Amino acid sequence: MLDLVNTAAGAQVVMASSNDARFPPRNMLDGKLDTFWATTGLYPQTFVIVLSEAGDVKNITIHSYNIKDLKIEKSIKEDPVEFEDVLETGFESTEGTPQQKNFSPPLCEARYLKFTIKSGYDHFCAVYKVIINGTSF
Repeated sequence: MLDLVNTAAGAQVVMASSNDARFPPRNMLDGKLDTFWATTGLYPQTFVIVLSEAGDVKNITIHSYNIKDLKIEKSIKEDPVEFEDVLETGFESTEGTPQQKNFSPPLCEARYLKFTIKSGYDHFCAVYKVIINGTSF
């Protein structure tokens, strides 16, 4: 399987609903667990990732903090438009410690993935790391 969020190969966060210069969206893809993207309050919060290669997404792992409900959508288009639902899931409260959740979505051909944090356990959430593995077309 390939790392579909390899920033050296072109993966990037192309949209985020909030942006704090101290905790920018690009931190989600730097591979580190000591940097993060922070939301700026209110829900929903959204970010869109363009994959390094269009392909079949086999596994998604998210390292986060305070996420309660998350929705993931996909688009195979050349631009980030016409998103289709992939899955919705809830996260367990970890009471002050980071969360880690793994997903194996049903058949998911994608070029873009849109993540919508629908609610959180507090006013702010953080996403430390997003890992997306799959096979390219």
